[in-house]
Amino acid sequence: MYPLIWMGLTSLRTNFELYENPWGLPSALIFENYVKVWKTSPIPTFFFNSIIVTSSSVIVIIMLSSMAAYAFSKLRFRGSNLIFYGFLGLYFVPPHIAIVPLLFTLKALHLTNTYFALILPYVAFSLPFTTMLIRSFMISLPSALTDAALIDGCSKFGIFFRIILPLSKPVLAVATVIQCVFVWNEYLLALVFVNKRNLMTLPIGLMDFVGEFHTDWVAMAAGLSIATIPIIILYIIFRKQILIGMTTGALKG
Repeated sequence: MYPLIWMGLTSLRTNFELYENPWGLPSALIFENYVKVWKTSPIPTFFFNSIIVTSSSVIVIIMLSSMAAYAFSKLRFRGSNLIFYGFLGLYFVPPHIAIVPLLFTLKALHLTNTYFALILPYVAFSLPFTTMLIRSFMISLPSALTDAALIDGCSKFGIFFRIILPLSKPVLAVATVIQCVFVWNEYLLALVFVNKRNLMTLPIGLMDFVGEFHTDWVAMAAGLSIATIPIIILYIIFRKQILIGMTTGALKG
């Protein structure tokens, strides 16, 4: 917690006071730093872009991963394990080595400097891990539930939406928070694929406070605090489901 507390205290002081006593408490709480950052910098635009990219990416990731996890855990078809482990192997491909071919591909598709230039790679690189995470939970769900639903005439899609998804809320909450943190904080892909200032996300936009000869550390601390608040709120909202999911995973081994 100390880095977060220090960041919050730094955002409520002046640069002079920070240089004079960086580890001390501020003599006065200057909330005008937040107002200044929000009104005099493009932070609101970067914040809005991050919300669009993160929400769109996470919705698609959770939707596709949960459907794939359902297929790999509950549907019986030839070669399912082989396909799953082949799909899981993509998790070991670092995004960094794919930057150059991805850049050429996005340029050929005229997707650079758009939201899709970030959303599509985020979804692609997040699917293997998220599918593995959700599948490990769905395997523990009793097959008797799905078998009884099939006997009652429920379709496979009906079983997925009416039985599997409601029971998988804890792991879906864990996956949502993990992917939100990843997409919200991602820096390298956002730096390479988006050059237009009005489409930049928060991690890139916060570098505006770093100059060649001077860095406005107080303004940066305020910007970082603004960027951290949504993730903290998200964790507070899903904390019960996260604890249930983590406890279930621990007990299941």
